[in-house]
Amino acid sequence: MSNVDANKVINGTYGFLYDEDGREMDTTSEFEVKDEYEKKEMRFPGDFHSKHKVMGGKITGKIKFSKIDSRLQQKIAADPTVKFNYIGKLADPNSDGEEAVLIRGVSFDSNPIMSYKTNEIVEVDINFTADDYEYKSTIG
Repeated sequence: MSNVDANKVINGTYGFLYDEDGREMDTTSEFEVKDEYEKKEMRFPGDFHSKHKVMGGKITGKIKFSKIDSRLQQKIAADPTVKFNYIGKLADPNSDGEEAVLIRGVSFDSNPIMSYKTNEIVEVDINFTADDYEYKSTIG
């Protein structure tokens, strides 16, 4: 029998995203950022399995939100080379704290100018790369 307290498992409903002005992007339904490692495979005499060395990495992610305005699209259109800083936060009141990560140098891969389907909520789904990240707080 597991000793895990199910109430401590983080609920994504308490995930928040803040833009470069500290303004909550309160219609965000999905946020993901990950550090993808570039590895070099190596083989050595007498070793049956390959070994791997991390040679570098890249930070990628995506944001999905319900559209209520064109603020982000306007900023991207005004300067496609602009980079933003965002803070992602998980703050489930049932957990043992909150996790916050500052994502620096966010550069969007495209500018989703307009998209819609009849009788459906308009959502914006946009991928990005970033330059760096820093944990501001962690859980546990």
